[in-house]
Amino acid sequence: MKKISSRNKRFIQCFFIRPAAILAILIIIVSLSAFFTGCSRNKIRETSASAETQDQQATQTSGTENISGSTAAESAKEPEGSETSKKETETTAAATETTEAIPAEITQLIKSANSYYSNGEYGLAKSTYRKADIAIGNSALSENAKKKLKDSFGAKYNKAKDIIETATMHYANAMQFQYEQRYNEAKKELEAALAVYPKYAEAQEAYESLKAVMGLA
Repeated sequence: MKKISSRNKRFIQCFFIRPAAILAILIIIVSLSAFFTGCSRNKIRETSASAETQDQQATQTSGTENISGSTAAESAKEPEGSETSKKETETTAAATETTEAIPAEITQLIKSANSYYSNGEYGLAKSTYRKADIAIGNSALSENAKKKLKDSFGAKYNKAKDIIETATMHYANAMQFQYEQRYNEAKKELEAALAVYPKYAEAQEAYESLKAVMGLA
């Protein structure tokens, strides 16, 4: 074989080897560039995904806190609402009791009994208070209303009963003494009866009769 001359070697190097080497270097550079670009893009995507995940978690956490806060606020408001509702119920109940209609019959009986008591007619006052007491007990009024009505005349009712009981005792004693012709004792008992109950009709009549018998009329 013929040896390749130096000139030909230079020609081959210039037109074949050098371009091939340059091309290989370019390929390597492009490959490396593509590799690093892909890595960078992956990192960017991972960073973006991580940021989005953190944002979502933060949003969920905020939403949970808001819900918890709202629930706590509502829970805190419930006792206040319950207390307000309770007060309104009590106020309504009190208003109902206050405006409870009293039967006219009961009102009239109490009014009449008070009038009898003021005029010293304790017998009529006692019997009328008793009627009022029975009417109140048989009415459809609430227990609280019944108690208030009875308390309104209870003291006078009891006082009238005491007066009648005391006057009746003296009158009975006078009748016994008069039967025994112990006129002075009878007279004292009748005077005692009239002292506590001046309008005691039976005692007045007996007293006038006794004075006639004793010649004091």
